[in-house]
Formats: sequence, structure tokens, C-alpha cells
Amino acid sequence: MGTKYPDFWSAFLNGIPLGVLFAGFVFALLGVLLNALIKASSRNPNSERTPVEFSWRFFWSDNVKRFINSGLTTLITIFLSLRFFKELTGVEDSISMIYCFGVGFGIDKAVMRLKKKAGADEETKP
Repeated sequence: MGTKYPDFWSAFLNGIPLGVLFAGFVFALLGVLLNALIKASSRNPNSERTPVEFSWRFFWSDNVKRFINSGLTTLITIFLSLRFFKELTGVEDSISMIYCFGVGFGIDKAVMRLKKKAGADEETKP
């Protein structure tokens, strides 16, 4: 990457190695997945909406929208925070992968809370 339009890629990535960027994405997506697994472990097995026994097939099909929403939001946030870290903080060090994991874990929780709040607001409208 970067051989066709080197000026663009230099400005766009601001010197972030692609390996670091992709590693940040992977750690962030692991945070999203861990949050979903924690939520699944606290589910009510007697609910009509979930199977009694844990099912990976149900887990993936029930959470596909959640993973898309949280995943896209997380990837954008990770890219922007890695890209503008030096400009915003004045620190030359890069952000660690624990930060990326935390963003993935936290954004998934935030997206779920916003979704819940939006659903509650829809119910209260006349």
C-alpha cells in the first residue's frame, strides 16, 4: 500500500505502520467479542427468546447487527485515535494495544446503551 499515491498515504496514515493499525483493529474487535460473550454468559436461559443450552449458532445470528455496529464504530475510533494521537496529546509514543482493546470493549457497551435508550425513547413517543 502507498506506492501509487505516496503523498496521500503519508498524510492519511501519518507514519502509522500498517501492522500496528491492523493489530489495533484486532485487539479492539477482541474487546467487542469479549463484551458480547460476557453479556451472553449472564443471559436468562429460561427466556423465550434464547435457547436453554448455549448455542454458538444462536450467539452469532443473534449478535450479527451488534457486531457490525460496534465493529464499524470501533474501527473508526481506533483509526482516528491512532492517527491523531500525536497531534492531540503532543506525545510521540503510540497508543498501546490495551487501549485498543479497551475501546472495543467500551464502545460495544456504549452502542448497546444507546440502542437501549433509543428503544425506550421510541416507546414513550405518542
